[in-house]
Amino acid sequence: MNLAVVINTTDKYSFLWEGFWYYFKKNWEYDYPIYFLNEKRDVQFLVKQIKVNIPEKNLWTKKLRESIKQIPEDDVFLLLEDIFIVKKLDEFEDIYQMFKTLNADALRIRYVESNLATYYDTKFQINGIRIRKLKSHSKYLIAHSPNIWKKSFLLECLKEDESPWDNEIKGSTRLEGKGYNIYSYLSPDWYVNTCVQGKITSEGRELLNL
Repeated sequence: MNLAVVINTTDKYSFLWEGFWYYFKKNWEYDYPIYFLNEKRDVQFLVKQIKVNIPEKNLWTKKLRESIKQIPEDDVFLLLEDIFIVKKLDEFEDIYQMFKTLNADALRIRYVESNLATYYDTKFQINGIRIRKLKSHSKYLIAHSPNIWKKSFLLECLKEDESPWDNEIKGSTRLEGKGYNIYSYLSPDWYVNTCVQGKITSEGRELLNL
């Protein structure tokens, strides 16, 4: 299968790396190539490291864009370093097969349902949970929660130099009405956000034993 797991991070958040990797290895059971994207620091994890030294916040998309261009696979499962996988995602290969069946541009795997985006249901299900498609004028057509992406579509979403938050808002506006196939699947409680805008959450403190 032509899929890469991609962990996008920054050296500034290296204090999360050991914790991320501990929970990732504990709960991730699939044999896909793994890429670790950062600026300068070396890691000892069993990953393919890609270093692009563009640390400025408002160039977040440029760093990610230049890194993703170096990945040969056509599809990427993109994670950020503050996403700690705390439960095995047993249905992941079914999700990826559904991504291919639907010819999806992106399929996000949420742990709670968002009430900010707007959807309609499809006939497709995984484990009895219905796949939902984002409407073409929905908010948050781009979301940097865990997604499986067509690499070509991800690069299209990253073409402007922006912070991650601007990219979600402004980038979603740029996509409105263009007919992209963006889907959402709900798998409750499979990950924890350990940081919100640079501040460790209470759940993160517990996982990191702080």
